[in-house]
This record gives sequence, C-alpha cells and structure tokens, in this order.
Amino acid sequence: MTDTLAPQGEGAVCAPTRLYGVFSCDNSKLFWLVVWTGALTVVTLGLYRFWARTRLRRYIWSSITPGGDSFEYTGTGLEKFLGFLIALVVLAVYLGLLQVVLSFVGFNLWGAISSEPKLPKDILMQMVASYAAGLAVMPLIFFAQYRARRYMLSRTRWRGLRFAMDAAALGYVWRALLYYGMSLVTLGALMPLATFRLEKYMTDRMWYGDAGFEQEGQWTALYPAMKHLFIAAAVLLLGGVVGYLAQSLNLFVITILVGYLWLFFGFVYYQVESFKYLTAHKLLDGTVRFTSNASSHRVIGICVLGIIIIAISSIVLSVVLGLVIGIVLATSGSVLNGGGAGIGVFAGAGVAVALVAGLGYIALLVFIGAVVTVLISAPILGHYVDTFSVENAKPLEQIRQRTGDHIADADGFADALDIGGAF
Repeated sequence: MTDTLAPQGEGAVCAPTRLYGVFSCDNSKLFWLVVWTGALTVVTLGLYRFWARTRLRRYIWSSITPGGDSFEYTGTGLEKFLGFLIALVVLAVYLGLLQVVLSFVGFNLWGAISSEPKLPKDILMQMVASYAAGLAVMPLIFFAQYRARRYMLSRTRWRGLRFAMDAAALGYVWRALLYYGMSLVTLGALMPLATFRLEKYMTDRMWYGDAGFEQEGQWTALYPAMKHLFIAAAVLLLGGVVGYLAQSLNLFVITILVGYLWLFFGFVYYQVESFKYLTAHKLLDGTVRFTSNASSHRVIGICVLGIIIIAISSIVLSVVLGLVIGIVLATSGSVLNGGGAGIGVFAGAGVAVALVAGLGYIALLVFIGAVVTVLISAPILGHYVDTFSVENAKPLEQIRQRTGDHIADADGFADALDIGGAF
C-alpha cells in the first residue's frame, strides 16, 4: 500500500512518499511447509534443517511486501550447511584451547564438572570452572548474533537491491560483553544502555544498496519501556518479604507467581516499545524515516492465545498417543493369552510399542513446531510488518546497487550455537 503526493502539474504523478508494510502469509501453506520440512529434517537426522530453514525464509520473505514489492531471500541451504561445518571446526579448536588453558591454570574443566566434590575447595573449583566455561562461550554467542544478521541482510533483496552489513563482528563482541556486563552488575538498570548502544552499532553498519542506515536517539529514552519490569521486580521483592514475614507459604507462592508473570509481560512490553522507539529514530540515506505502531498488548495476546492452544493440542495428542500405545499393548496381551505365543511375540510387541511411541513423539514435536510457527511466530512478525511504514520514501528511487558481501561461514555459528531459531 502506498500514499502519493498530489500532482504538481497536468498529468504529473509524483513518487509515493509513504510505504506501508503488508504481510500476506497463507497459514495453511506455512503450516504444511513447516510440517514436511520438519519431517524431512527428522528423516535425515537433522541434515535437512539447513535447507528447511532456507525454504521457510524464502516463503516468509516473499510474504512481506512494503509498498507492493516483496522481499527476496537469496540464501541457499548448501552455503548454510558448509558454514555450519566451518563453525564446528572453529568451535572445536576454540573449546580445545579453552580446555588447555583451564588445565594449565589448575582447573580440569570436564573432570571438575563430572567428579563428585568432597571438600569446599573442590566445590569452589567446580563453580569457577563452570562459570569460566559459560563466560568463555558468550563471545561466540555475540559473534554469532552479529554474523547471523549480516548474513541475512546480505541475502535479502528488495526492488532488486540487496541489503548489506559491514564486517565488524569483533567490535560488537567486546561491546556486548561490556554493556551486558554493566547491565548484569546493575541488576538490569542499564539494560536500555545495552539495547541502544548495540542496536546503534549494528544499524550504523547496515546498508540498503549504496545508502547507509543511521541510528539516532538517546538510550535514556528507553527507560519508559522498562516500567513493567520495574513493577515486576518490586512485586517479587515485596511479595517475598511479605510472605516471609507473614510466614504464609500460599502468599509467598502467589506473589512470586504474579511477579514472574508480570516479568514475562514486562519483557515483551520492553521489546515492543524499544523496537518502536529505535525504529522511529532510524534514518536511511539521511532522509528516509520509519514508523512502527506495534502494540505490546497485541503481541502478548498472540503469545497467550498461542500457548493455550498449543497446550490443549499437546494434551489431546498425548492422550491419543497413549490410547494407541494402550491398544497395541492390549492386542499383544490378547495374543499372548491366546496360547502358542512365546518370547518372540512378546519381544515383537515391545518393539511395536517402542516404535509407536517413538514415531508418535517425533510427530508430536514436528506438529508443535508447526503450530508455534503458525500461531505465534508468524502472527507476531505479521503484526510488526502490518504496523510498519516507510516515511519520505521518494529518495529510495535514487539508491543504486552496492558490491555484495561474501560471508564464508554463512550464519553457521548461529546454527552451531542454536541461536538462529528464527526465520
């Protein structure tokens, strides 16, 4: 959908000045796409998942049509698979060196984790080794986050022009460690600083054709989006204190439950509101602006409804699977009681039950994955797209192509560290 300026002269038509996002995803087609690609992933013991994600991204990208022109995803499953192999090699070398370093300074990591601590010193060594291993992986996670966005941008086209992102993952890593470390030390009080600075770092290195993006604004402006997180923290703190002083377990449990639910909703609210602010303060080529009218209530509603439907569906399917297993057992019991059945029949019945249970469990996982995509992931993405608009879009016609980026490892680190689960 587009808005156009009034004609300046006889028969003159100006370029559109505002473009609206449109999400035209067919839920039934998306559901079966996730089901059959998920089934192929299971059959191939996970090998097909690179191609499955590629096919899913192509469909989702083609369903997003700002101004009537759809996005195009040009990534391939093969380059994702090869990138995953490269990432595995790098991770193996990195973790191997980490093991050597920890052993050199006196901590046998895997032994500390697997052995049974006996002395306070052993418990302390175990804790230090565990935290050291966890912290050592964090740089790789931040590296993967930056590389994953860079890869997806480099494989995304709109109106024939590709997006891109500068190679600056290492700078993002140390900044993420610094800002998230500050946020952790301040118990989340500096989370807006981390959110804004890291988004600005990535946005300022993004391109559409030969036009660069720029993130404006102030990090302190994100604090209003934190209000529900502060309320949740207060509920948890005061609820715990009141429950302890009143010596009431029920009061304690209720307040803790309310606090954690409020914390979940507060986190969603923060994500939506911070996205709206950051979007409104992004610039492309110094003139093109963006607007998002996403609603946190709508996003929360999608999540809650989806979770309820998925929970009910999972219970029903689990009951059906249990009935099928029960029928198999009953049938096997009838055969055994009928006489003439030996150990072979009993063993065969056990194999049949195990096969039915295994296939049913796998089918249930594939089904839940498809339902999550159709009822939660896609609707949330659709809401963001449908409430998104491009302001002052006329200068987009002046943007030209930029040299493409070659990324050797694709987003293999995101796959290897299991942080690339989104479309």
